[in-house]
Amino acid sequence: MIADLKAEFRKLLTVRSTYFIVIASLLIVALFAGLISGFKAAPSDLHSAKLLAEQSTNAVVFVGLILAFAGLLLVGHEYRYNTIMYTLTATNRRYKVLLAKLIAVSTFAIITSLIVTFFSPLCTIIGTHLHGYTISPQTYDYWSILWRCLFCGWGYALYAFILITILRNQIGAIVTFLLVPLIGENILGLLLKHNIKYLPFTAVQAVAAPDNLGNHLNAGHEALVVLVYILVGLVLSTLLFIRRDAN
Repeated sequence: MIADLKAEFRKLLTVRSTYFIVIASLLIVALFAGLISGFKAAPSDLHSAKLLAEQSTNAVVFVGLILAFAGLLLVGHEYRYNTIMYTLTATNRRYKVLLAKLIAVSTFAIITSLIVTFFSPLCTIIGTHLHGYTISPQTYDYWSILWRCLFCGWGYALYAFILITILRNQIGAIVTFLLVPLIGENILGLLLKHNIKYLPFTAVQAVAAPDNLGNHLNAGHEALVVLVYILVGLVLSTLLFIRRDAN
């Protein structure tokens, strides 16, 4: 199992796409949090006591979707370049491969979400300082914001991981992962109305920023909804991964 873990982390950290995704995400955060919400912010916006807290949650909700592609590509590249056959041959149990990939994806998601959580408000502080603005005293509940942001980033990553494991097609998984939250759930929201909070991507976003989505459940209840989706998805993806052919 240790060898499988080392192999998955090596795959994750030795491909250019991983670093491109991280750098692109940080640049997007710097643009929106540092320039738009900081340097070019309206003075009235800086009076909000929740400004920095909102910068943390909004950043994870937005770029967490992008960071999740690193985990999707970790699995997708194996099927695209047919290296999955060698990966499965090198281990005595298929579930060990899937578990190692799951741990690698989860670790990456938590670490990058942690970075984004504090990088976003830092960019805002620097941006306002460079423009000569002063931010009003802030209310920043570290533990609440931290667990909600990390859970949101992890939830995105697990959704992407489950999707690519089930579909086993990189392009199909990428398109689906983008269309479902950006278009699919918005259309379903017109039909479900208040029950939209039970949809997978809406639920994971509501964990980090329930106020922004007009949500009627608290973060803890939304986290349970997300966990149900993840648990069902992991069971299904594990069964399919073990039973189906590698390619």
